[in-house]
Amino acid sequence: MSAPILAVQRRIDNYRLPEAGESWPSIAQFVRDTVTSLDLRTVGVTSHYLCTAARFTFWAWQSHGVALDAEEVFRLDLVAMFNEQKMRNHSDTYRAGTAQRLSRLVAHTSGVDPIRQKRTSHIAPTYTETQLMHHRGSALAHTTESRRANAHLVLGLGAGAGLRPEEVALLRVGDVRVHESHATVTVSGKHPRVIPVRNRWVPSLITGLGDRTADEWAFTGYRLPEYPARVIHQFGIDTPTIPTPSVTRLRATWIVGLLNQGLPLDLILNLSGLATVVSLDSFVRAMQPHPIDQHLAAITGPELSR
Repeated sequence: MSAPILAVQRRIDNYRLPEAGESWPSIAQFVRDTVTSLDLRTVGVTSHYLCTAARFTFWAWQSHGVALDAEEVFRLDLVAMFNEQKMRNHSDTYRAGTAQRLSRLVAHTSGVDPIRQKRTSHIAPTYTETQLMHHRGSALAHTTESRRANAHLVLGLGAGAGLRPEEVALLRVGDVRVHESHATVTVSGKHPRVIPVRNRWVPSLITGLGDRTADEWAFTGYRLPEYPARVIHQFGIDTPTIPTPSVTRLRATWIVGLLNQGLPLDLILNLSGLATVVSLDSFVRAMQPHPIDQHLAAITGPELSR
């Protein structure tokens, strides 16, 4: 092996993302394997890719509970979200360099070229009705009461209220209220709001909560203070033989469902904890098509008097 290649490998082996803190060992090997697979030839280029891959992976893993699988991490919808949420305060040069490297990582891991891919491909990954029912049945297959409760909670809070992984992790039992005709979830933190739960998922929510006290975590398990959403991801890792739904995909399914029902956009933004209509772009592209003749009267308005 030549000296430059040895230097590249040493750079990869010794790299560490400072902001990941104690969580770095959990994602380190995935990041190193990903960058190694690019077969880079210089230490400088390798350093840039390590920084980009590590920061993006840490964000996807921490904020969205994404499994450490290359095709699951380096997805177009996550890249678009990352660029919108994390890159806006950086310089044009930094944003352009990061976008170029992420494009290569997506193309390398999935075979999709983001440069040539049209925006219509940036579709939020949603679940079908059949898949949701399969996951509801799988919740009963867990071997302990606490794990069955967690599985029901993921469905109740994800498919029923559209919570993010970190919001599920930080929810207390007392944040869920069951009223006479419906249930609500009160979310604190960065995106505070009160969400009425879809009625079909209220039984899953109630089953998951059981009769525990109001100050207990709704989703049980150990939480890293710097990364509470890790408890959601770990749940799926601990039982690889039982299908575990992605909270991020459940949230996407919930948002697309609200759009398909024709709820006002300002209400959807409020319920989902999103700031701007631009944030709904990928979800709009996943909507069911609406034939124009079914909405002609609303489009044209009342007939003119003669």
